[in-house]
Formats: sequence, structure tokens, C-alpha cells
Amino acid sequence: MDNNLKPVLKPNLWKKGKKQQKMYLEINLRKSTSMKTFIFGLVITIIIALPIALALFQFLDVYKWNTTAFRIFLLLAWILILLVNGLSNFFTVLLAKSYNPEMDNLMDIDEYAILFYQTFNPGFAIFVLILFIVFGVSF
Repeated sequence: MDNNLKPVLKPNLWKKGKKQQKMYLEINLRKSTSMKTFIFGLVITIIIALPIALALFQFLDVYKWNTTAFRIFLLLAWILILLVNGLSNFFTVLLAKSYNPEMDNLMDIDEYAILFYQTFNPGFAIFVLILFIVFGVSF
């Protein structure tokens, strides 16, 4: 008797997040709902990230002449911007779900997968890194 059972491969969180983001972008929300969820998602994200950003700024102010500290500041700021990108998309999807509970296709979207995917989005990360290199070096 031959056992031909193969394990079921579940998509990893990265692929799932990419698929979920694409599904969310294909959903037709009203323009006003889309704008409200984006703006409120951004405001919530800023409320969460602002204390961290202010602490980073204080870190830079204290160690502004130390080049190693400046590099650490740039690294932490880069990570914070990536996290802000993920959180903004997470809260946008979460708010869209709360505004439209009757949309089943919207309710099927996993906002945590989108958070993971958008936080570690390589295109955005490289873009921000290039901006930091260009403006950080001239600082």
C-alpha cells in the first residue's frame, strides 16, 4: 500500500499579504469611504508613531555630532517609516471593514497579512533607503 499523501502547503504570510493587498485594491469602495479610511488610518498611525519619532529626534539632538549615533538614528528612522507604512495600510483596511460590514469580500481580507506585507515591502524600503542616503549624506 503506497501512501501518496502530500502535505498541504499553506501560503506564507508574505504571499498571503500580497494577495490580500491586491484583493483590497480591487474592491470598489465609495470615494468618500476610501478617503475617510485613508485619512483616519494615517491619523491613528501618526498618533502611535509620533512619540517614537520624537524620542528618535531627541536621540539625534543629544548625539548629533557622533557619526555612529547618526547612522543608528537613520537606521531606526528607516525602520519606523517602514512600520508606519504597514500600520497605515493596516488601519485603512480595518476602518474600511468597520465602515462597510455588509461587504463580504472586504470582510474576508486579512489585515494582519497586509500589515506584514506592507511593513516589509521591498520597493518602498528601497525607495526610503535611497532617500535617506541622498538626504542623510548631505545632512
